[in-house]
Amino acid sequence: MAAIVVLSYPTIMPPRASSSKTTIIAGILAGLLAAGLGAFYLHQQSAPHGDHAPAARSQTTAQEQNARAVDALLALPEIKAWSAHIEKASGGRAHGAVMETSPETRLVDGVACYQLSFFESTPDAAHRWESFVVTPDGKRILVDDTVSGDLISLEQWRKDNAPMQRIATQ
Repeated sequence: MAAIVVLSYPTIMPPRASSSKTTIIAGILAGLLAAGLGAFYLHQQSAPHGDHAPAARSQTTAQEQNARAVDALLALPEIKAWSAHIEKASGGRAHGAVMETSPETRLVDGVACYQLSFFESTPDAAHRWESFVVTPDGKRILVDDTVSGDLISLEQWRKDNAPMQRIATQ
């Protein structure tokens, strides 16, 4: 005859209100983890079974260059203003975010550039505001016209599209 003995009862915690910041941070961390695991897997598949130091150095350099490109984009006055506007208009429920839109670089004038976009990140979805192509050193930023496929300079974009007016009309 078998007896079932309950040693302890599970503790049930009351549900906690989810914040959009927690959701966004969790999503970003999950994406970074997936990207890191994918890069690690690809590195393991393509690396020779000898000294891994040169590949590790090259991967670190690529990550540093990507970070420089993202920082350069985040420093644009339009991106700063858009982020502040989104935060204020949503009462903190939505946030501005810069994300890499393609893991592949885009060749521009012989330079492999990062493809980045500015998104409005809400608890339900992410809405793209604009796409950019940025050099690894962050010194050249072009706007990617996703309709025509053309790249235009920041100066031309500012002149043609008046991006700062976007937040004035919303």
